[in-house]
Amino acid sequence: MNFIKKNMTIIVPAGIAVAAIILFIPTSIMRGKIEDNMNDSISQAKSIESLIRSATSARQYEVVKSYQDQHQQDANEVTELAVQSSRRELLSYKIFPKPNEVSKQIFGEFRQNYARAFEDLILSRLGALDAPTDAEIKKASGDVEISPTGRSSRTVKSSGQDAKIISLIYKKRAETVPVYAHPNVLGNYSFWDEWSYKGVELAASDSWYSQIAYWIHEDVIDSIAAMNAGASSVFDSPVKRLLGVGFGSSDATEQSKSSSDLPDYITKDDSGLAAAWTGRACDDEIDVVHFSVAAVVGVRDVLRFVQQLCSEKQHSFRGYAGDEPALSYKHNQITVLQCDVETIERDSPEHSRYQYGDDAVVRVDIVCEYIFNRAGYDKIKPESIKRDLGQLEEVKAPKAEKSRKKSKKK
Repeated sequence: MNFIKKNMTIIVPAGIAVAAIILFIPTSIMRGKIEDNMNDSISQAKSIESLIRSATSARQYEVVKSYQDQHQQDANEVTELAVQSSRRELLSYKIFPKPNEVSKQIFGEFRQNYARAFEDLILSRLGALDAPTDAEIKKASGDVEISPTGRSSRTVKSSGQDAKIISLIYKKRAETVPVYAHPNVLGNYSFWDEWSYKGVELAASDSWYSQIAYWIHEDVIDSIAAMNAGASSVFDSPVKRLLGVGFGSSDATEQSKSSSDLPDYITKDDSGLAAAWTGRACDDEIDVVHFSVAAVVGVRDVLRFVQQLCSEKQHSFRGYAGDEPALSYKHNQITVLQCDVETIERDSPEHSRYQYGDDAVVRVDIVCEYIFNRAGYDKIKPESIKRDLGQLEEVKAPKAEKSRKKSKKK
């Protein structure tokens, strides 16, 4: 005890030091655990806070529904636009889907409407004329004789003066029209001149294919008119001359001369006028037609002409019977499948009567695909056409003479 009392001042601090050492070890261990728990708690708190900020609202379903409704509306609008594209005005409302009169006179009326409509396309919509004819030249210059090349055929002595007169006549025509064209460059223009009645079904079929031809010609003419908007002469116009629009050959200038040049539907077994990179043919939703266009165009305007053909256009629709208020619809039915460009010889017989100006021009030959949405016009499509395309649900009797299925030039 005396030892303890004597060394108390040493023993007490030593004991405290030992106790401190004993307590330090578990305290350090506990502090690490507490720190880890605190970090976990902080992390969990942050996660909870983030979840609270990003938690879906109780009314989120309304936003999603609105989003989906908008998508559905867009889809419906696209479908409706496709349907509207094939709801077009008719040259006659008495024939489709079947004649509403017994008399064949309605086909005579269709024939007249067809001729007037084609002339209107060239004269009114384009404001076009063809190059001066021999008769026009003689009337304007006296008795100048014209050779097949479009030049004077009089004596050498007078031919120089005659050539100047003829050149001035050609120039005047180019200055007074925005584009060269004649109704006969539109395929099937003269079809009804040689037409004869061979029964209601075949007559209705011919009328139907002629109606399709008119719709296609109308779009080509509207494309040229849009290209040449504001131009008053051939010299100022991007499209100088329409050479032809045809359906039976990729050479529109040759095919448009055929009086039997009617469009034909492209089925899976048909090759069409060109290899269709689109892979489209008549099916349950669309009908497909090929056609070709040839024109003389400014070399810098070829691409723009192609784009214009494929552009959106407007049309009116007055109901399938033509007795409803006119509605304005839009359509975009042309796809270019092939485009060839070649230089021209201005002095050749084909071009000698035409003046195109000083700018470089080329001949462009284009093969196109035209799409009809069946939901838009099947209601007026003749049954004979549907039968030929295998679009009737039931065919109880074998086919009689085909309404119209022309052979194509390959």
